[in-house]
Amino acid sequence: MLRIIIITLLLLQQQSLVAQSLPDTIPFTLGGSKIFLKGKLNDTSDVTIELDTGAGTQAVNKHSSGRLRLNFDDKITVDNTEGVNEVRKSNRNKLAMGHLEWTDLPFAEVGNMRPEEDLIVGNGLFLDKVIELDYDLKILIVQDRLPAKAKEYKSQPVSYVQNRPKLEVSFYHDGHTFTWWTLFDTGRDGTMLIGEDFTGKDGNWGKLHELMMLNGRKIVRLDAELAGYRFKDIVTNAADPEKPGGRGTLLGNQVLSQFNVILDNRGKRIYLKVNGRRGERYSDFKSFEAQMRQ
Repeated sequence: MLRIIIITLLLLQQQSLVAQSLPDTIPFTLGGSKIFLKGKLNDTSDVTIELDTGAGTQAVNKHSSGRLRLNFDDKITVDNTEGVNEVRKSNRNKLAMGHLEWTDLPFAEVGNMRPEEDLIVGNGLFLDKVIELDYDLKILIVQDRLPAKAKEYKSQPVSYVQNRPKLEVSFYHDGHTFTWWTLFDTGRDGTMLIGEDFTGKDGNWGKLHELMMLNGRKIVRLDAELAGYRFKDIVTNAADPEKPGGRGTLLGNQVLSQFNVILDNRGKRIYLKVNGRRGERYSDFKSFEAQMRQ
């Protein structure tokens, strides 16, 4: 997951989507549970692009920027897993995926991406669109209006932080039931993370009983429920609110990829339907116990 927070407030630069032919269907592949698309950046074809709804802006892998021949004409400060750093920024790029093309896109150069990833793009590219992720068919559909089949899905409202969608998720731990606005993060190749936004409220940090402490975080066991489907015995980590690192509570794609998803950015609603990946393995208590016995 790319966790970029733009401190200089340059995040909201104008981006234009042109050459529209909607709906447009774009195939994707899964690396672990991450979503990878193919596209073209400027004059370079066969670019590998991660779709990360947890990303607040576009990013380029510093190990790919030379091959992609980006023109870095600016700098920007980012806060990600490498810490807070000033990095190079390339303005006015052209990106194409499927029949869609965006112009004037900025990219921040970062070093916390996997070698196989060239670019990361987020939901900010689709703020006036409806996007559908069908994990059964492995396709992304970009469209102007809500498809009729959405009525077969369970829906709920979404809110946005830096163009990143959040939805209410219930989770259960040690006799407590919590409901929390949680980031919908396809860039997280894991189950979830409990951030300081949650642990710093209402004494929640003290309500979480840890299996163990690891690097100042509590490793906890819980159930999470989304769209009426319950994921049992998730093992995840919770951030200490006394040691803030800027992390928010999120669900990752080990969980999210078990739903086909329609995200209506216009109507600010999300539609979820359990798919053929239901029952795929995720980080649970059984795997935690096995790891502890090693």
